[in-house]
Amino acid sequence: VTTSMPMQTICPFCGSHIITVTTPVPGILTWLLCSGLFIFGCFLGCCFLPFCVRSLMDVRHSCPVCHQELFHHHRLPA
Repeated sequence: VTTSMPMQTICPFCGSHIITVTTPVPGILTWLLCSGLFIFGCFLGCCFLPFCVRSLMDVRHSCPVCHQELFHHHRLPA
């Protein structure tokens, strides 16, 4: 089960017992909201607001030891 919160796991790449490092990355939800705001009149940069809100972005989990990406939490399934 993937989540947006850091998780305790064993890295399949380096074998270390770790707590994942989370990084917000733009996903489908972020782009849909940006497009919707643009269509409804937010022309002066306000349409980019979803890229500043962490809870609207997908989350990438990586290992703090070997820096490999372990899994990706999608806000909206593809």
